[in-house]
Amino acid sequence: MQRLNSKGCYISFLLIFFLLTKNDENKKINDMIKRTITYAATKGLFLLSAFSFLISSCQQEEDFAPQEQEINLNITVGGVQTRVNTLEGGDVWENGDELYFCRISGDNEWAEYSLTATVADEVTTWTPNNKLYWDDNGEHQLVVSYPVTGYVWDTWYVPEDQSTLPNLKKADHMNAMWKGTPTTETINFNLKHRMSMVTVTYTLAEEFESTVEITPEVYSYTQYLLFDIHTLERKDVTWEEGHEIWVKAYKHEEVDADGNVVAKKFTAIVSPDAYAAGDEFIRVTIGDQVLTAKMQEDITFAEGTHYTFDLKVGKDKVTLTPAGTSTDFPGGWNNEEDLM
Repeated sequence: MQRLNSKGCYISFLLIFFLLTKNDENKKINDMIKRTITYAATKGLFLLSAFSFLISSCQQEEDFAPQEQEINLNITVGGVQTRVNTLEGGDVWENGDELYFCRISGDNEWAEYSLTATVADEVTTWTPNNKLYWDDNGEHQLVVSYPVTGYVWDTWYVPEDQSTLPNLKKADHMNAMWKGTPTTETINFNLKHRMSMVTVTYTLAEEFESTVEITPEVYSYTQYLLFDIHTLERKDVTWEEGHEIWVKAYKHEEVDADGNVVAKKFTAIVSPDAYAAGDEFIRVTIGDQVLTAKMQEDITFAEGTHYTFDLKVGKDKVTLTPAGTSTDFPGGWNNEEDLM
C-alpha cells in the first residue's frame, strides 16, 4: 500500500474538518455528514477507520528518519556471493577480508567505513566498523571497493610486489556503485573486476638443473588507474613516460591426484590495456642473468579477463606464445577452470 505524503495528509484533514464544521451556511452538507456519522456508528465505524488510516499514513511518513535507518547491503561478485580469489577456483570470501565503503550525500558529505567478512557455511556476512546510516532524505551515492587501501577509491595503484598469495589477492581490484534515495530495502552491490590476470606456464631447457629457481616479472602498461567519481568508468588518460611497472609475479605449481608436479606457473594482475607485438612483456631472472620475452602479436587486455601464455626458457633466450589462438583467449575471471 502506498503511503500518503505529508501534503496529502494535511489536505485530507482540512477537507474532513471543513465538512464536519461547516454550519448553517450549507445545511444539506451538514445533514449528509450527520447521516454518515450515524450510519458509521451503527454499521462499523467507517469514518473512524478512515481517520485511523490517515493518521497512520501520516505518522509513518513523519517517522522515517534517515539518520536512524541503517543501510542494508548484499555484496556479490559476478552475481554470486563468491569471488575467484586467484588460483584455487571459486573460493568464497575468506574470514577477515575487508571492503571499503563510502557514503556520499547530496551536499557532498563523505562518510567512509570498512567492512569485514565472516564466512560460515559458504555464506559471507559483512560487518562494518561503525553502523551504516543514511545522511538525509536526498540523493545518495554509495561505493564499495576491494581491497581497503590508504587512498581515495577513484584511484587504483597496481601493486608492484605480487610474489605472495596474499599480495596477489589484494591486487584483484573490484568496485561497484549505487545511486538513489534512502530505502529500507536491501541494496545489492555486484562487484566488478577492474584488472586483467595473466598466468604463464613455463618450461626450462634441459641444460638447466631441475632445482634452478627463477624470478618472474610481468609488465603492466600503467601503474595506476583513474575512475570517474560519478560513474566508476575508467578515465582515458594520456600517460607520459615512467607510468609503467614490472610486477613481481606469484609462482605456483599444478599437481596431479598423486601430488606430482605436472606444470610450473606464475601469475600476476596487470592493467587492462593494449599491448603491442614487440613489447617486452615477461622478464625472468635466473641467477645474475635477466631474460626478456616480447609479445608476439597485438593484444588488448579486457577488465575481468584471464589470459594464459606458454613460456620456454632457454640459456640465452625466452619465447612467449599465447596458450590459445590470437583471438580466442580463455576469458571470464569467474571461470574456475581457467585459474587452475
